[in-house]
Amino acid sequence: MSSSWPPAHLPGHRKTAGNLIDSEHAKTKAPSGKTDKTGFVIGRAGFAKISAVEGIRLKPAMNKRAAVAASKGLSAEETRKAIIRAYREG
Repeated sequence: MSSSWPPAHLPGHRKTAGNLIDSEHAKTKAPSGKTDKTGFVIGRAGFAKISAVEGIRLKPAMNKRAAVAASKGLSAEETRKAIIRAYREG
């Protein structure tokens, strides 16, 4: 009598190369912070830290503009347009 464990009908389990893989506990690849195309996404806080090392500080108006864009949920393109508008007006 041949027995194979686990039975093939158990949901969420599969057997490959003699190893039981439980899909709920399988290791998944952690996000690397890298986009699929090119470059890295570091976010506003990371960019501010890098800029501070280089001696670059955002002016209060720039911080306010970024906060308003974030609170309105503007896309990156909409935020760029708002920045361009601000510099054209002033």
